[in-house]
Amino acid sequence: MQDVALIRNGDQKAFETCFNHYWPSLYSFALKILGNSADAKDVVQQVFISIWARRDKLNITTSLESYLHQAVKYQSIKKLQEIINRPEDLEHVQEFILPVLNDIWQKMETADIFKQIDHQLDKLPGKTKEIFMLSRKQQLSISEIAGRLNISEKTVRNQLHIALKALRHHIAVAVVMSQLMS
Repeated sequence: MQDVALIRNGDQKAFETCFNHYWPSLYSFALKILGNSADAKDVVQQVFISIWARRDKLNITTSLESYLHQAVKYQSIKKLQEIINRPEDLEHVQEFILPVLNDIWQKMETADIFKQIDHQLDKLPGKTKEIFMLSRKQQLSISEIAGRLNISEKTVRNQLHIALKALRHHIAVAVVMSQLMS
């Protein structure tokens, strides 16, 4: 708590010491959740920038380490939601989230999450579900799906976007739970 008091008073050396001490574990934690080094670095840097920017208002009631891990966890979840919600990042989502989801479905022990996601999949319109399953189960690219179904790549992208939008909350929860359970 002494470090927090020093940081609150604007002690740059204490802040730098804190940054250097906690950076490796926070980065590893964010990387485990996000699966992308650049995003993990961004999240951890943003947490430290935020702490320094509002240092005079810091009111940490837990240990500094616990507080930092909670902040990184929260920012990582926010980052995942941003990635999922950006249609221009659909390829990145397909490359990262869908394999992670595949891995989750292989490793998760909680049947309730499977039921929730399957229930959400069952709610998808037929063609949207088919395109999503080709992408997830068979890990086909957008162009391969378009060729197989004789539809345009734009249609595939749109249908995947619709599916991901419908599933984004459940996917984000499942990804975070999987990362925290491993």
